[in-house]
Amino acid sequence: MNYRDKIYSAKGKKTLLQKQIDDAKVVKESKKVELETIEKAQAFIQSVAKATQEQLKFHVEDVVNLAVEALFPNEYVFSIDFNIKYGKTSADLIFTKEGYPVDILKQAGGGLVDIASLALRIAIWSLSKTDNVLILDEPVARIQPASLQRVAWELIKELSRRLHLQFIIVSNSTNNGQAVHLIADKEFAVIKENKLVRDEEWKISKVEVI
Repeated sequence: MNYRDKIYSAKGKKTLLQKQIDDAKVVKESKKVELETIEKAQAFIQSVAKATQEQLKFHVEDVVNLAVEALFPNEYVFSIDFNIKYGKTSADLIFTKEGYPVDILKQAGGGLVDIASLALRIAIWSLSKTDNVLILDEPVARIQPASLQRVAWELIKELSRRLHLQFIIVSNSTNNGQAVHLIADKEFAVIKENKLVRDEEWKISKVEVI
Protein backbone atom coordinates (compact mmCIF):
# COMPACT_ATOMS: atom_id res chain seq x y z
CA MET A 1 0.00 0.00 0.00
CA ASN A 2 1.45 3.39 -1.03
CA TYR A 3 1.30 6.52 1.07
CA ARG A 4 -1.72 7.92 -0.81
CA ASP A 5 -3.74 4.79 -0.06
CA LYS A 6 -2.64 4.96 3.56
CA ILE A 7 -3.77 8.58 3.75
CA TYR A 8 -7.19 7.73 2.24
CA SER A 9 -7.54 4.80 4.64
CA ALA A 10 -6.63 6.99 7.62
CA LYS A 11 -9.10 9.65 6.48
CA GLY A 12 -11.83 6.99 6.23
CA LYS A 13 -11.09 5.76 9.73
CA LYS A 14 -11.09 9.35 10.98
CA THR A 15 -14.47 9.99 9.35
CA LEU A 16 -15.88 6.79 10.89
CA LEU A 17 -14.51 7.66 14.34
CA GLN A 18 -15.91 11.20 14.09
CA LYS A 19 -19.34 9.80 13.21
CA GLN A 20 -19.17 7.44 16.18
CA ILE A 21 -18.18 10.36 18.40
CA ASP A 22 -21.06 12.47 17.07
CA ASP A 23 -23.50 9.57 17.58
CA ALA A 24 -22.19 9.09 21.12
CA LYS A 25 -22.73 12.82 21.83
CA VAL A 26 -26.34 12.55 20.63
CA VAL A 27 -26.92 9.50 22.86
CA LYS A 28 -25.23 11.31 25.76
CA GLU A 29 -27.49 14.35 25.37
CA SER A 30 -30.53 12.10 25.09
CA LYS A 31 -29.56 10.23 28.26
CA LYS A 32 -28.89 13.52 30.03
CA VAL A 33 -32.39 14.78 29.20
CA GLU A 34 -33.85 11.41 30.25
CA LEU A 35 -31.94 11.53 33.55
CA GLU A 36 -33.13 15.09 34.23
CA THR A 37 -36.72 14.01 33.53
CA ILE A 38 -36.40 11.03 35.89
CA GLU A 39 -34.88 13.22 38.62
CA LYS A 40 -37.74 15.72 38.28
CA ALA A 41 -40.27 12.88 38.43
CA GLN A 42 -38.58 11.44 41.52
CA ALA A 43 -38.56 14.85 43.18
CA PHE A 44 -42.27 15.24 42.44
CA ILE A 45 -43.06 11.74 43.72
CA GLN A 46 -41.04 12.41 46.89
CA SER A 47 -42.87 15.68 47.50
CA VAL A 48 -46.24 13.98 47.03
CA ALA A 49 -45.14 11.08 49.24
CA LYS A 50 -43.99 13.49 51.94
CA ALA A 51 -47.29 15.37 51.85
CA THR A 52 -49.19 12.07 51.99
CA GLN A 53 -47.05 10.87 54.89
CA GLU A 54 -47.71 14.10 56.78
CA GLN A 55 -51.46 13.70 56.30
CA LEU A 56 -51.27 10.05 57.31
CA LYS A 57 -49.09 10.91 60.30
CA PHE A 58 -51.53 13.59 61.49
CA HIS A 59 -54.60 11.38 61.07
CA VAL A 60 -53.18 8.24 62.72
CA GLU A 61 -51.46 10.13 65.55
CA ASP A 62 -54.67 12.05 66.22
CA VAL A 63 -56.81 8.92 66.49
CA VAL A 64 -54.30 6.94 68.60
CA ASN A 65 -53.55 9.82 70.97
CA LEU A 66 -57.28 10.44 71.38
CA ALA A 67 -57.73 6.83 72.45
CA VAL A 68 -54.66 6.68 74.68
CA GLU A 69 -55.44 10.01 76.35
CA ALA A 70 -59.00 8.90 77.14
CA LEU A 71 -57.78 5.95 79.20
CA PHE A 72 -54.36 7.13 80.37
CA PRO A 73 -54.58 10.93 80.60
CA ASN A 74 -51.26 12.81 80.54
CA GLU A 75 -49.23 9.57 80.57
CA TYR A 76 -48.35 8.48 77.05
CA VAL A 77 -47.80 10.23 73.71
CA PHE A 78 -47.86 8.37 70.39
CA SER A 79 -46.01 9.44 67.26
CA ILE A 80 -44.99 8.02 63.88
CA ASP A 81 -41.50 8.45 62.47
CA PHE A 82 -41.13 7.77 58.73
CA ASN A 83 -37.70 6.57 57.57
CA ILE A 84 -36.26 5.51 54.23
CA LYS A 85 -34.37 2.24 54.53
CA TYR A 86 -32.95 0.30 51.58
CA GLY A 87 -34.93 2.47 49.18
CA LYS A 88 -38.23 1.79 50.95
CA THR A 89 -40.20 3.86 53.42
CA SER A 90 -40.78 2.35 56.85
CA ALA A 91 -42.75 3.69 59.79
CA ASP A 92 -41.59 3.48 63.40
CA LEU A 93 -44.39 3.59 65.97
CA ILE A 94 -43.15 5.39 69.06
CA PHE A 95 -44.70 5.74 72.51
CA THR A 96 -43.16 8.10 75.03
CA LYS A 97 -43.80 8.73 78.71
CA GLU A 98 -42.50 11.94 80.23
CA GLY A 99 -40.48 12.46 77.06
CA TYR A 100 -38.78 9.04 77.08
CA PRO A 101 -39.52 6.08 74.77
CA VAL A 102 -41.31 3.18 76.46
CA ASP A 103 -41.99 -0.46 75.62
CA ILE A 104 -45.78 -0.59 75.51
CA LEU A 105 -45.76 -4.36 76.07
CA LYS A 106 -44.59 -3.62 79.63
CA GLN A 107 -46.97 -0.74 80.30
CA ALA A 108 -50.42 -0.75 81.92
CA GLY A 109 -50.70 -4.54 82.11
CA GLY A 110 -51.35 -4.90 78.40
CA GLY A 111 -54.19 -2.39 78.44
CA LEU A 112 -52.12 0.18 76.54
CA VAL A 113 -51.39 -2.41 73.85
CA ASP A 114 -55.10 -3.19 73.53
CA ILE A 115 -56.24 0.39 73.19
CA ALA A 116 -53.31 1.42 70.96
CA SER A 117 -53.72 -1.53 68.59
CA LEU A 118 -57.47 -0.91 68.45
CA ALA A 119 -56.95 2.76 67.64
CA LEU A 120 -54.32 1.95 64.99
CA ARG A 121 -56.63 -0.57 63.38
CA ILE A 122 -59.50 1.93 63.34
CA ALA A 123 -57.31 4.74 62.00
CA ILE A 124 -55.92 2.63 59.15
CA TRP A 125 -59.34 1.17 58.36
CA SER A 126 -60.85 4.65 58.14
CA LEU A 127 -58.29 5.54 55.45
CA SER A 128 -59.28 2.64 53.20
CA LYS A 129 -62.01 2.60 50.57
CA THR A 130 -63.69 -0.53 51.87
CA ASP A 131 -67.06 -0.70 53.58
CA ASN A 132 -67.15 1.24 56.83
CA VAL A 133 -67.87 -1.80 59.00
CA LEU A 134 -65.35 -3.18 61.49
CA ILE A 135 -65.70 -6.33 63.63
CA LEU A 136 -64.13 -6.21 67.09
CA ASP A 137 -63.71 -9.30 69.26
CA GLU A 138 -63.31 -8.48 72.98
CA PRO A 139 -61.42 -5.27 72.14
CA VAL A 140 -60.99 -4.05 75.73
CA ALA A 141 -60.70 -7.33 77.64
CA ARG A 142 -57.26 -6.60 79.13
CA ILE A 143 -57.92 -3.01 80.11
CA GLN A 144 -57.82 -2.69 83.90
CA PRO A 145 -59.27 -1.64 86.27
CA ALA A 146 -62.79 -2.54 85.17
CA SER A 147 -63.88 1.09 85.53
CA LEU A 148 -61.63 1.97 82.60
CA GLN A 149 -63.47 -0.50 80.38
CA ARG A 150 -66.54 1.74 80.36
CA VAL A 151 -64.31 4.64 79.28
CA ALA A 152 -62.96 2.44 76.50
CA TRP A 153 -66.45 1.60 75.28
CA GLU A 154 -67.40 5.28 75.30
CA LEU A 155 -64.25 5.96 73.32
CA ILE A 156 -65.25 3.38 70.70
CA LYS A 157 -68.62 5.10 70.45
CA GLU A 158 -66.90 8.46 69.92
CA LEU A 159 -64.55 7.04 67.27
CA SER A 160 -67.55 5.54 65.50
CA ARG A 161 -69.19 8.97 65.42
CA ARG A 162 -66.08 10.87 64.34
CA LEU A 163 -64.91 8.45 61.67
CA HIS A 164 -68.34 7.31 60.46
CA LEU A 165 -67.56 3.67 61.20
CA GLN A 166 -69.99 0.96 62.20
CA PHE A 167 -68.71 -1.56 64.73
CA ILE A 168 -69.91 -5.11 65.21
CA ILE A 169 -68.64 -6.08 68.67
CA VAL A 170 -68.36 -9.64 69.96
CA SER A 171 -68.30 -10.02 73.74
CA ASN A 172 -68.89 -12.89 76.15
CA SER A 173 -67.91 -11.06 79.34
CA THR A 174 -70.62 -9.99 81.75
CA ASN A 175 -68.89 -6.72 82.56
CA ASN A 176 -68.15 -6.03 78.92
CA GLY A 177 -71.67 -6.96 78.02
CA GLN A 178 -73.07 -4.44 80.48
CA ALA A 179 -70.72 -1.77 79.13
CA VAL A 180 -71.63 -2.58 75.54
CA HIS A 181 -75.29 -2.27 76.52
CA LEU A 182 -74.66 1.37 77.40
CA ILE A 183 -73.32 2.31 73.95
CA ALA A 184 -74.82 -0.22 71.53
CA ASP A 185 -77.49 0.80 69.04
CA LYS A 186 -78.62 -2.82 68.70
CA GLU A 187 -77.83 -5.95 70.70
CA PHE A 188 -78.07 -9.60 69.83
CA ALA A 189 -77.51 -12.56 72.12
CA VAL A 190 -76.37 -15.98 70.91
CA ILE A 191 -77.98 -18.65 73.08
CA LYS A 192 -77.33 -22.38 72.91
CA GLU A 193 -80.33 -24.65 73.40
CA ASN A 194 -80.64 -28.42 73.61
CA LYS A 195 -82.93 -29.81 70.92
CA LEU A 196 -83.84 -33.29 69.79
CA VAL A 197 -83.11 -33.95 66.15
CA ARG A 198 -84.08 -37.45 64.96
CA ASP A 199 -83.96 -38.74 68.53
CA GLU A 200 -80.51 -37.22 69.11
CA GLU A 201 -79.80 -34.27 71.35
CA TRP A 202 -77.98 -31.37 69.69
CA LYS A 203 -76.87 -27.98 70.94
CA ILE A 204 -78.43 -25.41 68.63
CA SER A 205 -77.32 -21.79 68.59
CA LYS A 206 -80.13 -19.27 68.54
CA VAL A 207 -79.81 -15.53 67.94
CA GLU A 208 -82.18 -13.26 69.85
CA VAL A 209 -82.62 -9.50 69.76
CA ILE A 210 -82.14 -8.03 73.23
